[in-house]
Amino acid sequence: MIKRRNKVLKTLFLLILFLSIIPGALVYADQAVPLEEIKELIRENYAGEFSEQVLDADTVEKLFVELGDLHSTYMSPKEFEDFKIASSQEYAGVGMQLVLKGDYLEVTVVFPNTPAERAGVKPGDLVYSIDGESMKGLSQDEIVNLIRGPAGTTVLIGFLREGHDEVLLFSMTRANIHLEVLESQMLEPGIGYISLSNFTPTSGAEFRQMLFDLKFNGAKGLVFDLRQNGGGYLTAALDIGSLFVGIGDPLLHVVDGDGDKTTYQSLTVAIGLPTVVLVDEDSASASEIVAGIIRDSGAGWLVGNTTFGKASVQTLFPLSDGGAVKLTTARYLTPSEYDLNGVGLVPDKIVEAKDQQLAGALAFLKEELAKMPAKYAGVFQLSPQGVFWNGEQVALDPAPFYEGGHFMMPIRSVGEIFSLNIYWDETKNQVRASNEERIILLTPGVKEVSFNGQVQPLSTAPVINNERMYLSARALAELLEAELEYDESTNTVTIIKK
Repeated sequence: MIKRRNKVLKTLFLLILFLSIIPGALVYADQAVPLEEIKELIRENYAGEFSEQVLDADTVEKLFVELGDLHSTYMSPKEFEDFKIASSQEYAGVGMQLVLKGDYLEVTVVFPNTPAERAGVKPGDLVYSIDGESMKGLSQDEIVNLIRGPAGTTVLIGFLREGHDEVLLFSMTRANIHLEVLESQMLEPGIGYISLSNFTPTSGAEFRQMLFDLKFNGAKGLVFDLRQNGGGYLTAALDIGSLFVGIGDPLLHVVDGDGDKTTYQSLTVAIGLPTVVLVDEDSASASEIVAGIIRDSGAGWLVGNTTFGKASVQTLFPLSDGGAVKLTTARYLTPSEYDLNGVGLVPDKIVEAKDQQLAGALAFLKEELAKMPAKYAGVFQLSPQGVFWNGEQVALDPAPFYEGGHFMMPIRSVGEIFSLNIYWDETKNQVRASNEERIILLTPGVKEVSFNGQVQPLSTAPVINNERMYLSARALAELLEAELEYDESTNTVTIIKK
C-alpha cells in the first residue's frame, strides 16, 4: 500500500467543501482527461493508503474504482462548471434537491415557488424517466445534467410515487432558480426556528443576522433544523458553529493523512441561546460538524434520527483540462475528539416519525429551558484596587475612565460579565446587547435605549472613545435594571444585579 508523501497546506482547509454524500456510478465522457495530473494529486494529497493499481490505472474510471473512495471523484469541465453554478445558489432548472436511493434519485426537497412545486412534485418521489428515457442505472451527475438546462426550455420527467401504480409525468418549464437555503420564524413566544438546507458561502453571515433578529423578537431558545442537509462549505459551518461557543473554545479537529491534527477555535463570543438541533439520517458532514459543536460545547441538544456519519474532508483541485478532482484529504473530529465517521451522531432524544420531529424538538427544548436557573445576578465593583465580579478580580479591556463626573465603562467587557452578548451592527450604527430575556439597542450620542422594541430614556448617552463604546456606570445600571451604589469615601462604584 502507498501513503501520500506530502501534506496538504493547512490553509487549504478554509476552502474545502463537503459535497455530494452519495455519488452515483463513475461514468466519464470520451475526452482527454489529464490522468497523470490526477495521479500526482493523489500521490501528494490523498489522505490514506491506496494500492499500486491506482497509479497503474490507464483510465480515470479505473483509477477511482481502484481508489475505492465514494467521496473522491473526477469532475469533467462541464460538471465542474455546473458545480460552481450550483454553489452560487443560482442555476436554471426545476427546483428539486435529489439524493441517490437504490436504483433511482429520490426527491428530498422541493423548493418553494419553483416549476417543480407548481407541477406537484413531492418529497419521496423517484426520478424514473426524463423525456421518455429511463434513468435507471445512470449516475447522479448524469441525471442532474439532464434535468438542468436553459431557462424557458421544457423537460418531461416521470416519477414513481408510493401508492401510485403508474408513472406520474410532469412537464416543467425550466426557470432561473435562486436557492433560499435559510428560513426563520418564531414558532411560539420565546422559541425561534431556523432551517438550513445547505452550507453556502454566505449562509454564515445570513444565519447570524437571522439569529439576532429572532433574539430581538424575544427568542429565549432556538430550534435549528438541519434535517436533509448534506453539507456544504466548511467556512460556513465554522462561522455558524462559532456563535454557540466562547472565544478560544474548539470548533473542530482536522487530522491529515500523516496523523497531524489542526484545531480550529472560535474567535467570537457565544450567543447564549439554548438550542435544539433537528437532525436525521441525511444530516451529513458540515451539518454534523455544527451539531457536534453545539452538543459538545453544552450549548444544546440533538433531536431526531442518527446522522449520516461522514467525517472525511474533501478538497477540490482544478485541473488543466478545465475539470476538477475532489479528493479526500483529511478527516475531522468533533470538539470532544469524537470520530463520527460511519456511525454518525446519536440524538439526545430519538424521534423516528418525520412528522413528529419538530413537535418533539419544541417540547424537548421547553422542558430544558424550564430546568435552567436564573442568570445574570451578581455584584460588580469598580474601585482604586481594581474591578471585581462577585468578589473576584477581573480584567476589563479597554479600561474604564472618569470623565465629566461619570465613571465610563466599556460596554462589551462589562456586558459580557453580566452574560450579555454584544454585537456591533455597522449597518445601523448600533450596539446590540442580548440575553435570553431581552434585546437591547444602543446608539452612540443618543440618550435612549430600546428594550425588546420599547424605547426608554437613559441618564447619559453612550460615547465612542478610541473606536470603543462606553456607557456611564449609572446608565449601565439602568440598562441592567440593577441597583447603583457609590461610596465617596473609598471612591467605589457598585452595581448590584438581583
